[in-house]
Amino acid sequence: MHNDWIALFVILPLAGGIITTALCGNVVLQRIAGLLVLGATGLTAVLLGSQLSPEVPVLVSFMGGWQPPYGIAIALDGVSATLIGIANIVAIAAYFHSFSTLSPAMERRWFHPLFHLLILGVNFSFITGDLFNLFVAFEIMLMASYALIVLGGGRAQMSQAYKYVVLNLVGSTVFVLTAGLLYGIVGTLNYADLARIVSDAKSTGAALPTGFQTLSVMMLFVFALKGAVFPLWFWLPDTYHTMPSSISALFAALLSKVGVYAVLRLFPSVFASPGAEGLTFVNQILPIAAGLTMLIAIGCALSAMNVRRILAMVLIAHVGYLIFGITLMRPMAFAATLHYMGQEMIVMAGLMLCCGVIEKRAGSMRLDELGGLAKSMPGVATMFFVLMIGLIGVPPLAGFYGKALLLREGIGAGSWGLVSATVFTAVLTLVVMLRIWVRAFWGESNSPGFAVPEGAEAGPSLRYGFAMVGISITAVASVGYGFAAEPTLAWATYATRELDNPQEYMFAVLGDRAPAAQPTAAIHKGMTTHEMKTIAMEGDQ
Repeated sequence: MHNDWIALFVILPLAGGIITTALCGNVVLQRIAGLLVLGATGLTAVLLGSQLSPEVPVLVSFMGGWQPPYGIAIALDGVSATLIGIANIVAIAAYFHSFSTLSPAMERRWFHPLFHLLILGVNFSFITGDLFNLFVAFEIMLMASYALIVLGGGRAQMSQAYKYVVLNLVGSTVFVLTAGLLYGIVGTLNYADLARIVSDAKSTGAALPTGFQTLSVMMLFVFALKGAVFPLWFWLPDTYHTMPSSISALFAALLSKVGVYAVLRLFPSVFASPGAEGLTFVNQILPIAAGLTMLIAIGCALSAMNVRRILAMVLIAHVGYLIFGITLMRPMAFAATLHYMGQEMIVMAGLMLCCGVIEKRAGSMRLDELGGLAKSMPGVATMFFVLMIGLIGVPPLAGFYGKALLLREGIGAGSWGLVSATVFTAVLTLVVMLRIWVRAFWGESNSPGFAVPEGAEAGPSLRYGFAMVGISITAVASVGYGFAAEPTLAWATYATRELDNPQEYMFAVLGDRAPAAQPTAAIHKGMTTHEMKTIAMEGDQ
C-alpha cells in the first residue's frame, strides 16, 4: 500500500537537527524542541504501525514517483515498525538522562543536533528499500556517531575514537565497493528486486551470477563489523565505556542492532537464501560467527573489571544470540530474534543509563572501587536489578521468552552446537551480572580513599531527576514487554513471516514485476487479526 507519510521518519529527526542547531546555546529550548520531535516520531510509528494488517503487510513510498528498481523506495513493515518504535523509546530515555548527566558546555554546543541526526540515520536504515540508500543511512548515522564519540574531547575518548573511525571507514569502503560490484552483475540494488532474482533462480534451478556468493560474504563482513560480530567486535568494548553514559546507552541499544537488522532483512531472502545454489559458504559462516561471538565475548566479560566494559562484552555475546536465530532460517526463529532484539535494546540502554548515575555519584565504575550501592543509592539499585534480571531472562520478563523460543527452534533444527553455546552463554551471563550485583551493590568498597556520598539517594535529588526519568522509562518498558509476552510474540511472529517467504514484500514494492505466485497477504484476506495471530502463535508446524 502506498503511503508517503513513511518519509516522516526521516523528515522529523532532520527537522530536529536543524531546529536544535538554530537554538544552539539555549539549552531549555533545545530540550523542548528535541522532546517534541521524538514524541512526534513515536506517535508516527504508532499510527503507521497500526495500519499494518494481513491485508496491508507493507507500506511503501516511491521517491519522486519513480518505480523500483530505478527509483528509490522506502518501506515500512512489521520488522521495521517494531524496531523504529523501540528505538524511539530508547532515544527518549537517553535524551532525558542527558539533561542530568551531560556537562552544560557539552549540551549547549552540538549534542542536540548530533543526537537527532543519529536517530535520522537509524530510522533511515530501518525503512530504506535498497542497498545504496542503506549505505547512505549508515554514513549519516556514523558521521553523527563520530562527532558524538569525541564530544568533550577527553584523551581516552580521542584515542578510542581513532580506532572506531578507522574501522568504520574500512567497513564503509567495502560496503560501497560491494554495492557497486553487485549492481554490475545483477543490475539492481533494490531489496525486493534482489529477492526476486534469487527466488527466480531457486524456482528455475538456475545458478546465480558468478561472484554473487563472494559479494554475499563481503556484505556479511560489512554488517558483522557494524553489528559487532566476532571477529570484528573488538572496537566496541574499548569505545563504549569512554563516552558519556547517555551516548553510550544510545550506541549500545541502536548501532549494533542496525547491523543485525541488515543481516535479518537481507540474508534469509537474498544473500544466504536457503536452497539457492552457490550460497552454501555464507550459510556455513553464519553459525560459526554466532557461536564464537557468544563464547568469546562472555568469557571476556568474566575477566573485565569496569562495569560499562562488562556490559559491552555482554552486549556482544547477546548479538551472538541474534545471529544464531538468523542462521536457523526458520519462521519462528526469526520471530524469536526480533522479540529478543527488542527487549535487549531496552534493557541494555537502561543498564548503561544506570551506570551513568552511579559513575556521577560514586566516582568510579570499577568493581574493586564500588560497594554498598544498594543502601546508598536504592533507587538506582532497584532499577538496575529490574533491568538485570530482564537481561538474564528470569521469567516472566521478556528476555526469557525470546531466549526460550530460540532454544526451541535450535533444538527443532538439530543445531545442538549453537544450542549448547546459547545455554552456556546464558549461564555465564547470570554469573557476570551477579558478580556486578554482589560486588557493587551488596559488597563494601575496597578502595582506601573511596566512599559513596552519604545520603546520596534519600529520594532522587533534583539534580539527577531527569536521569531517573530516563532509567525509569527503560525499566517500565522492559517489565511491560515481558508481561505483554503473548501479544508481543504474536506480533513478532506476524512481523517476520515475510522474511521466510518474501513474497509479500516483493509484491508491495515491485507490483506486477513480482513473481506470479500469490502473495501470502492474500491467503489471509478476510481473516480477523485475532485469527491471524492465533495461527501465527502455532509456529511453523
